Amino acid sequence: MEDIMILLFLLCSSFCSFAQSFDSKHIATAAEPLDFILQDHALKSLLFHRQRNETGTLYEIKLPASLSGMDVSYVRLRSKTLWRKGANFSSFQIPSRTLPMPYVKRVVIMYQDLGNLSYQLYNHTVPGYSLVSSVVGFRVYDASNPTTGNVRKLDFNTSEAPISVRFPNLKFPRGAKCASFGVSNGKVSVGEISVGNVCHTRSYGRFSVVIPKRKKAVGVWVWWGVGSVTVLLVSFIGMVLVKIIKVKRLDEMEMQMEEGSVDLETVWIGYSKMPCATVTRTHPNLENAGLST
Repeated sequence: MEDIMILLFLLCSSFCSFAQSFDSKHIATAAEPLDFILQDHALKSLLFHRQRNETGTLYEIKLPASLSGMDVSYVRLRSKTLWRKGANFSSFQIPSRTLPMPYVKRVVIMYQDLGNLSYQLYNHTVPGYSLVSSVVGFRVYDASNPTTGNVRKLDFNTSEAPISVRFPNLKFPRGAKCASFGVSNGKVSVGEISVGNVCHTRSYGRFSVVIPKRKKAVGVWVWWGVGSVTVLLVSFIGMVLVKIIKVKRLDEMEMQMEEGSVDLETVWIGYSKMPCATVTRTHPNLENAGLST
């Protein structure tokens, strides 16, 4: 079953890498197989190390080779500790006075860094933007009775205080913004980065840093080349048209001479044959020449 789900996830990731845009339904559908796989591995790790797990300690989850490049970890916390101190693990800082919703005594927070798979799964999901960081996220589960195999998903009530998302190894370029990918509803939102290069959220999900896509600038030499070719082409077409008009006019003159009632002689001028009319002189009237007045 695990191999089948991994295969489904990889197929979904391949499809997403070729897509140019995604709506909310597509994003949610693409994220569900991955969430199922990570949840399954987190539960297995939690149950396997249950006797040695210490509350408040971050544990790394071993993933199959097909998901190499991702970093996934989890921490178990008491709800009263979350209320008093909050939680500051991985890329997320959860403020104090936070409680799970619905309320349970213990929670498991699973942290995710999708690594290289971020670009395969999410790079085309924000229209007009591209990723400049990996996608990180977290989910919350009920840790009261994990042996049942049916772990309940939870949310956080942070008493209106934001959860901070940090990207410590990232040099933020100009125009960078925070992107949020809702896991449950697939909603994508883009917001401003706060002072200190921090993104904020009030709920679980996945997050990244994006920048606007730049249009490729065309070099001046390209425009010069296009202009030169255009001028040459127009000049050539003009010369051809002038030549055609001249030849057509000569043909029309020859046709008119052949069809006319007046016979015209022709002479050669250079290499061109031109029409020439016969010269006729008017003779004097000889009948009245010898008469005198």
